Amino acid sequence: MASNSKKISIAALLLTAVLLNGGCSVIPRNEFRPVAGGEDWRVRLVKYSFGSEVVKKGGFEHPFDISLAKLNNVLSSIYIRNKNVVGKKGKYKLFPAKIRRVLLQPLHDAFQKAQPDEVIDFSFMMGKSFLMIFNHDLFTSGIFFKKDGKLNLVMRVVSYQCDNYQSAVRQFVSDPTSRALANDWEFVLVPGMRLRKHKKKGFGFFEQDYYTNWLIIDLDRVYEPVRNTTRHFETIIKNPPAVKTQPEPVEEFKPPSSSLMQTPVPKTTDDPELRRKIQILRELYNSGAISRSTYERKKEEILFH
Repeated sequence: MASNSKKISIAALLLTAVLLNGGCSVIPRNEFRPVAGGEDWRVRLVKYSFGSEVVKKGGFEHPFDISLAKLNNVLSSIYIRNKNVVGKKGKYKLFPAKIRRVLLQPLHDAFQKAQPDEVIDFSFMMGKSFLMIFNHDLFTSGIFFKKDGKLNLVMRVVSYQCDNYQSAVRQFVSDPTSRALANDWEFVLVPGMRLRKHKKKGFGFFEQDYYTNWLIIDLDRVYEPVRNTTRHFETIIKNPPAVKTQPEPVEEFKPPSSSLMQTPVPKTTDDPELRRKIQILRELYNSGAISRSTYERKKEEILFH
């Protein structure tokens, strides 16, 4: 018996020594790939080695190609309601216009770069005034992934009051699909959106519950375009947000027929910024957000002015 206890003690000491000398690398860890980021926002790709079976198993429909205009309309259609506020004042956009202006292009790039075992992780912070005098920072974080033809949005935290972005982003990094959260906020469901069902131990009617932080979005549904979609994209073209990584070059748009384009495209399109602007206009035109005449006029302004 004493001999067995001694062997166990030696094995425990060896394991401790391995871990202390860098052997912890054998423990699976979540893997991260940066996409873009700023002082108070970040978009990256995450491969989970530990978490719920959903994120560990993967099998997501990535890479995923979605137009900028459609992604903008989907994000603009996601509303949150504060449970502690009665009436319309408690309802607000999860991704307001100033946040979409920063995150739209990085999220679009992330969906195109993501692998089937990676989710799109995002976070941002914005200030809010209190009684028109005091300001405090609100932190929001979550993940996106496409599964079974649906866009899944799972939130870690929404409008969490914090001291600074860096401390908050280190605090909220876990897998948000691991459990159903009890929040002081809730998603405002519209046609085409629903909460994920959650099985829990119980009896009868109370056996079925939902993840209050897990929204499933039907991408086949045509969401009402944002009223200022065209103006919004023109703002992005003229004043792109500063990011840490440069967008990948895109191929020059070639119209299906000469009748669609009257303005000749010059061959001086080697500038990545110029190609990025043309891509945004192409997304608008293909999605129906702008007319052909608007597309031609804006492209001519970009190329010749």
